[in-house]
Amino acid sequence: MSVKTGTAEDTAIADNNPARLVGSPTLALSETHHAALVPAQLARETRSLRRADALVAAGHTEKAVAHLRRLTQTVPGTTRASLKMANLLKESKRVGEALTVLRRATVEAPANPAPHEALAELALEVGATDEAITSAKLLLALVPRSIAARDILSAAYLQRGLLSDALRVAQELCRLDPNEPLHHFKRGVLLQQMGIVGGATEAYLRVLADCAGDEEYEDDFVGETRDALEMLDRYQLRQIAILAVEDMVFRVNLQRDPFETATAKGFRLSPAGIAALGRLALDDLPSPPTWRHRYYH
Repeated sequence: MSVKTGTAEDTAIADNNPARLVGSPTLALSETHHAALVPAQLARETRSLRRADALVAAGHTEKAVAHLRRLTQTVPGTTRASLKMANLLKESKRVGEALTVLRRATVEAPANPAPHEALAELALEVGATDEAITSAKLLLALVPRSIAARDILSAAYLQRGLLSDALRVAQELCRLDPNEPLHHFKRGVLLQQMGIVGGATEAYLRVLADCAGDEEYEDDFVGETRDALEMLDRYQLRQIAILAVEDMVFRVNLQRDPFETATAKGFRLSPAGIAALGRLALDDLPSPPTWRHRYYH
């Protein structure tokens, strides 16, 4: 499943805000987070970031890392430089060093949400779910309505097999950002994994409704949503057929009003599934078994 990206990274490069290059691109940093640095230190940090960009552009990534490392060692709290360095280390496959840089940045600037988000994101990527959860919770303490923190938490809980916790956070995402179809898709996946078929169907139908006519989503997760709905429909139609064989009253009612009868039993079909239900050949199904009415001695 892919997630839309594009402008955030370009913006981050343009405004020397490398915090957006590591972790979620949704967190916009306020200049107030750099208040601990005096103007001269901020200016030095900005010059160092530009110098690092120039070195990277010239193919000297290692020199750029060394340049930024010297700055962070001599001027603690230069968070933007730490985030930039972590990003370069990550791109160079030196993830362990990147994590170390980010951990130090969270200690030096504990009130700045950016390093917490970056650390949580990278920890999640490498499977360090305990650290990802801890960092995401610290981010939530700083930014209670953080979408990024909840996104990371939900994914980390899922990796740990904590489906109920993952679902709880996914539901928070849907409440906080109801117009983002991806949140509803993730909620549907979790409900499906938990065997809550009706809820999963509702979530997937919400995704399709929100994405209708929006070509931006067509190559993303809409196809997966349709596939999931088709699978859930097939599963429920099989269950309905089995119940119709076992329960004559249900079968008779199903012939009279398929939709209402199935809904009353807790089934939730998509429009395509409802159409398929109407075509279900009930007369061709076996008669209810008689073995239940026999007595054996």
